[in-house]
Amino acid sequence: MYAGLEIDLGAIRRNAATLAQLVAPAKLMAVVKANAYGHGIAAVARALRGVAGRFGVYAVEEAVELRSAGIREPLLVMGPVAPGDLATAYRLGAAISLWDRGMYPNEVAAVAGREGAPFPIHVKLNTGVARLGLDPADAPDAIREYLSTPELQLEGIFSHLAAAEELDSMFTEQQLATFDGVLDAVQYDIADLEPGPLRHVAASAAAMLWPQTRLDMVRVGIALYGLWPSLETRNFMNGRGIDLIPALRWTTQIVAVREVAAGTTVGYGRTFTAPGPMTIGILPIGYAEGIPRAASNRGRVLVNGIRCPVVGRICMNMALVDVSTVRDPYPGMKVTLIGSDGPEAIGADDWAEWSGTISYEIVARLPANIPRTFAGP
Repeated sequence: MYAGLEIDLGAIRRNAATLAQLVAPAKLMAVVKANAYGHGIAAVARALRGVAGRFGVYAVEEAVELRSAGIREPLLVMGPVAPGDLATAYRLGAAISLWDRGMYPNEVAAVAGREGAPFPIHVKLNTGVARLGLDPADAPDAIREYLSTPELQLEGIFSHLAAAEELDSMFTEQQLATFDGVLDAVQYDIADLEPGPLRHVAASAAAMLWPQTRLDMVRVGIALYGLWPSLETRNFMNGRGIDLIPALRWTTQIVAVREVAAGTTVGYGRTFTAPGPMTIGILPIGYAEGIPRAASNRGRVLVNGIRCPVVGRICMNMALVDVSTVRDPYPGMKVTLIGSDGPEAIGADDWAEWSGTISYEIVARLPANIPRTFAGP
């Protein structure tokens, strides 16, 4: 393949250590779903052993991959688990999330009953995101039902915050108050549990901006990889001496060089017209390889330390860039999409801005078949 990703595992481990120190005494759970946000789930998890005490994934398949990679730390599957996958999750020793009072808990209990030991569960509350989660009014009775089911082991109670990236939003405090209200309602029911259920609501942004949300554990994802949940988060934490190290470098190469005359249209839809004589470099990757099509005529890449504009529409497997300012461009010349080249640098946040999205999407959608090389820790 003509593209590659270089992952600095040492940077990820240092980011995790910085965050673990920041949130202590709360525990750190490393969220490695979506192929560790595009960085490579197995390698990242192995690099974080000894720093993260627990790993969070979305799907059972990710838990299987972690166990196959030798990860023995506790796992939490945060997404839905198909009934046919419950036995697999149980045998992996992975905790799963429950958020309703229907048949799903009964099926979980049935699996544990056949296996002969309780199934670890984390109960999710809907405090304001309105996705998965028990309604706060129903949650106390549901938690009591789970506690009265011997096949279930209540390992945690959690929720998800909707606006934690915003310091001026009081919705985070409202959500925390709702969460605390449910815990107050079941405090006597869980008082004798040993250990008590882990309380967790904070992801990366809340772990940094809202200390009161750290509780027993934080679920850190995007920040592990050196990316900020928001510009507000970055500015706030940089002002307190906390910085993160981006861990991913994305490169490709020019495969062809074409001279075009003034007035020539470039690419599908003829969305770009050369204002003068230009030199166009053709890249062998496009939106199928992770370059957002929305960045057409907006994105930039680095060639020999020079920022070169993307021109024309990004294709499925190709993209075109203006290399007119690059001295003697040639097929095989390295192109940097994310990372530094000389004094210039391009980050996932830049691609997010050009594409009208967030850095999470830029890295999480990098295809798993792009070769990844790992350095460190």
